[in-house]
Amino acid sequence: ASTVSSQDCIIRLKGDPTTQPNPSVPGFHIVGTVHSIGSDVNATSFRHGDRIAALLQNGGGNAKYISLPMKSAILLPETATHDDVICLVANYMTAYQCLKLAKKDGAPLTNANVLITGGSGPVGQALVELALREGAKVYATAHKMHEEHLTKLGAKWFAVNPKKWLQYLEGKIDVVIDSLCVDGYESSYRALTPDGILVCNTGNDASGASLLHLKHQNDPAFCHAFDDNGLSTWWSGVKAKYIWNRAIFYDLNTSYEKNPKMFAHELHYLICKLDRGEIMPKVAGKVSLNQVPKAQKLIEKVRVESLLRER
Repeated sequence: ASTVSSQDCIIRLKGDPTTQPNPSVPGFHIVGTVHSIGSDVNATSFRHGDRIAALLQNGGGNAKYISLPMKSAILLPETATHDDVICLVANYMTAYQCLKLAKKDGAPLTNANVLITGGSGPVGQALVELALREGAKVYATAHKMHEEHLTKLGAKWFAVNPKKWLQYLEGKIDVVIDSLCVDGYESSYRALTPDGILVCNTGNDASGASLLHLKHQNDPAFCHAFDDNGLSTWWSGVKAKYIWNRAIFYDLNTSYEKNPKMFAHELHYLICKLDRGEIMPKVAGKVSLNQVPKAQKLIEKVRVESLLRER
């Protein structure tokens, strides 16, 4: 299994600074079975038929077979046969690790006020679910059409535009997980209590704004709004990394590279919770490999139209 996401669409349309533009095969996360092993691979590490997961920074996951170095493969338990394990590799791991970064001394988030920007995206919904299970009071921003769903999950809905929610939440939030960077993280930082924590998820789960920019990059009506996008993005990163003392940057691939053993351990933990029915990933749909292009087009249309209605 592999994923089809807005990240695929963005890289196909423009390319990514860390990869070659327009990879011939998209898909950045996989779960599969070892078919063959290279001669230089330690036979005790992996065997034919083992279940593995992998993060693919250069894409290539939407294929029947893929070749990858041993260090990129995460061995899964034999019981990891559930179809939704693929949802854990990126979405739930990002959510789990972002919340872990925000905790003080590892304490649970019971009764904490947690704000999640982009609550309707795959990572956003995982964040809502995990934070609620710890007893947090969760607020989530999303388009109006997602209000009912997020409310049913147990979150308090707000519109994406910070002008619609900052007046109610400024100075009241213990933890903000920001995957949107709508205004350079300014509103998210202002929402924090004096000892609150902002986690900037650079994986950019809710990529509607990026898609909108790419789809209309030759339209003068849209270019003005994004003509300083590179400078603004750079300055947002500088503030969050070096000026604000209560902001933390998170990136899924960097997390794996820094500590692959801990990453694997936490993934196994989430698999156990999935097997016990303690987490319930929401899958938008399943498609065959030859339907991936149509799926990408649908993602582009839904995300861009949603953002246009929100503006």
